[in-house]
Amino acid sequence: MKKTLNAGFTLIELMIVIAIVGIIAALAVPSYRAMIEKNRLKEAAESLASDMRFARTEAIKKSKDLRLTLVAATWCYGIDDGNTACNCGTPGDCAIKAVDGTQFQGITLDNNNSVTFTFRRGTANAMGTTLSSANYQARVVVADVGRVKICTPAGATGLQGYPAC
Repeated sequence: MKKTLNAGFTLIELMIVIAIVGIIAALAVPSYRAMIEKNRLKEAAESLASDMRFARTEAIKKSKDLRLTLVAATWCYGIDDGNTACNCGTPGDCAIKAVDGTQFQGITLDNNNSVTFTFRRGTANAMGTTLSSANYQARVVVADVGRVKICTPAGATGLQGYPAC
């Protein structure tokens, strides 16, 4: 008499494992969506703040006033000399840099705005713009002295790690 060894899973065991995996996935998906939304907003805010800092240092380096122009309708911004407000929606219109906001899916700008950085001390005209997703907001603010910061607007659900405005 030979004993046969059964190796493998039964259909019932396999169905139970698939059901458990499905339940865990259903619980994880909502928090995963929120994480993606927060990361997209953070990426957009950090990108804008970084480019504002870049415009300030380039103004000092080139000894020339530079302007960063935000266009809310087409969600883009560009950097050009202080006498010109570039239209970032037109290819080649911004001499220094243009950024297309379509890479930040689901993020909106609150208004058209511009900030001019002077080359003498890197000062700027005070300005702020709010970036929004479906559930979160972040504000990028430029002070008169040219300092750029990211904060959470009053009464809004913001991102962790950024102070209130």
